[in-house]
Amino acid sequence: MKIALIFRELLQAIISRMRFHRGKLLPKDQFGKDGENKAVSYLKSEGYKILARNVRFSIGEIDIVAQNEKYIVVIEVKTRRSAEYCHPIEAVHKKKREKIKKMGQRYFRNKKCAAKGFAIRFDIITILWPDWPDNKQSVIEHFVDAFR
Repeated sequence: MKIALIFRELLQAIISRMRFHRGKLLPKDQFGKDGENKAVSYLKSEGYKILARNVRFSIGEIDIVAQNEKYIVVIEVKTRRSAEYCHPIEAVHKKKREKIKKMGQRYFRNKKCAAKGFAIRFDIITILWPDWPDNKQSVIEHFVDAFR
């Protein structure tokens, strides 16, 4: 009886992390990962060199770190299905920006980027992707130096 209860709780925990789409089971975080992949493709097409992805710190995670000419760019990616309630950029509020700045500055220091002649910049990429995962079409906006 106790084993059945534990099994049921474990199964509920697994299912709560999944999302059904047209009969397929998709992880809830797959939408965000697909958005980050789309952002990386966009950045490469714009001439950026991707240095790191999903850089973890005790206070959070940097989505993308890229290099563009004289900048090390810390990029926050926000992917949404619609802007009906708010634009994705509005999800990067003041407290979130402060946290991203701290992590970016720590990354910049740890990698000794200033000694290599780089400056740091903080960008936001928003992706509106209403028909995910069926349709690859989305709207990408790149907010350069978004924290200034």
